[in-house]
Amino acid sequence: MRRITGRFLAIFLLVLVSPPGLLERRGLSQTSSLVIEGGTLIDGTGTAPKREAVIVMEGNKITAVGEKGKISYPQGARIIPAPGKFILPGFIDMHVHWADWMPELFLAHGVTSAVDLASSDWTLLQREALWDGRMTGPRLFASHGPFDGRLLWDRSNSIPVETAPMVRRLIREAGPGRAKYALSKAYTELTLEELQAIVEESHKVGRNVIAHLGSLDARQAAEAGVDALAHSSGVALATITDPARTEELRAFEKLGMGVDFPLYLMYHAFMDPAKVDELVGLLVRKKVRIEPDLINTARWAAKRRQAWIAEDTQFMQDPNLHYIPVNAFERAIYSKPWERMDGQQRQQLQKGYENLQSFLRKFVRAGGTVLAACDTASYNIPGICFHREMELLVDAGLTPMQAIQAATARNAEFLQESELGTVEPGKLADLIIVREDPLADIKNTNTVDTVIKDGKIMDTRYHADFANPIPRQRITDFPNPKPAIRVLYPITTKETNKELKVTVEGTNLVDDSVVEIDGVAVPTTPVQSTLIRETMYHPVYTQVIATVPASVLNKIGNYTVIVKNPRPEGGVSNRLTFFVAP
Repeated sequence: MRRITGRFLAIFLLVLVSPPGLLERRGLSQTSSLVIEGGTLIDGTGTAPKREAVIVMEGNKITAVGEKGKISYPQGARIIPAPGKFILPGFIDMHVHWADWMPELFLAHGVTSAVDLASSDWTLLQREALWDGRMTGPRLFASHGPFDGRLLWDRSNSIPVETAPMVRRLIREAGPGRAKYALSKAYTELTLEELQAIVEESHKVGRNVIAHLGSLDARQAAEAGVDALAHSSGVALATITDPARTEELRAFEKLGMGVDFPLYLMYHAFMDPAKVDELVGLLVRKKVRIEPDLINTARWAAKRRQAWIAEDTQFMQDPNLHYIPVNAFERAIYSKPWERMDGQQRQQLQKGYENLQSFLRKFVRAGGTVLAACDTASYNIPGICFHREMELLVDAGLTPMQAIQAATARNAEFLQESELGTVEPGKLADLIIVREDPLADIKNTNTVDTVIKDGKIMDTRYHADFANPIPRQRITDFPNPKPAIRVLYPITTKETNKELKVTVEGTNLVDDSVVEIDGVAVPTTPVQSTLIRETMYHPVYTQVIATVPASVLNKIGNYTVIVKNPRPEGGVSNRLTFFVAP
């Protein structure tokens, strides 16, 4: 009894001394009722739009939905007139890599929930800050994992899996239910036994499993009971009938081929239509969802890619967004892999895109479920990318209504969040109002007028002084990561004032790496400059050849050797020593 009394006394004192704005942010003050009046409701259920709709919200819940003139309003309710506008459920981005600069961008574009698929203890702290009002942003859901079979990778948030019993224990130790983790994520290079263990234990504790497959294919994942495939991973591998291509793709997956880069999409060019039909049937029977994040995996072939780059470049000029790291913007407009492709490679890329679109059309027509997501923010801008994803889903053959459901109800169902995803009585009051009809043109989802989250009208402006109360620098993989060097060939010479070629070997060496000898940049050539190398996250070891001019090696003694990788991101390697002997 003493503890309860103390708690309520503390709240009472906080109410007395706190300004009303703080209380409202923290959810301690009375929340006024809201009524949206007169718009067209697209409620997320797939039913026909409702004209002249009224939505009543009391506290953080929707309490009534009906037709104007037939619904009574709570006394003192704030009326939001919406004639000529369109009301939708708040969007849910199913695949996010949460960073501390993101929150405002989601809300500004109508994304009221985000699912972090690389969660850590820091993610849980972020979720707490969003819940208790210290920070404004979307609802944040955390995943358990990713459970990663690639034991040698240095990945900040991965949980390395050594055995199936180990991963079973880890899932059990996280506890039952979805209060801490909304779902489990399986990552690349797991054995089939390990993947099955993740699925079985996650289902026992009530969590669904989304998998980013590597050298296991979609058929194997479906038979193992996986609930969703991130990036449409494993689909190409399950439908390529050429054994040589299959082995190639498996080998590249083991080396760390990124879904973000052209090679991944190019391999979809080899899909066998008959195998596609078989796979679609299996995935639908097993109720496996597909989360394609086309805005990431297929952006290279999208017809509006250049227009989006121009839009993002303009977007970056907003002075209120200067708190966003420069490399996050640079990633959004990164085009170098495309620029380096020849005509034949671009044709293969286009064929891969068309095959992936065909697969999605067949999958949806057969009754399959698509989940909308961006893989935010691998190479895109939070919020903005989500509307483009819906555009690409419609390009692939979904109707605008199906794309909206993928962004709302289908994602909520996969998360097992029964109070989200649709606009119905009893649901949480997460809604958006847009100015133009998204069923006439899906691009109109981007005409966001008003965002309501948890029954409150949100401030959707950008703020130059935005600061995350629990900041953390985002650690990401990128084609220009920080290099590391391990050996030089040769490591010494007895000749001064003579040109010399030195091979530098290490990890994270890219085509634009530059070798410096005692602070002098020297001509540098990659030993093997191929599209494959450019699209791998972590080559085991790669090499560059430095042509050292005679004028540089002009004295006997030690010379410091480093490698620099350019922006975006990039960095400077460790130092090695080259020696000119007497």
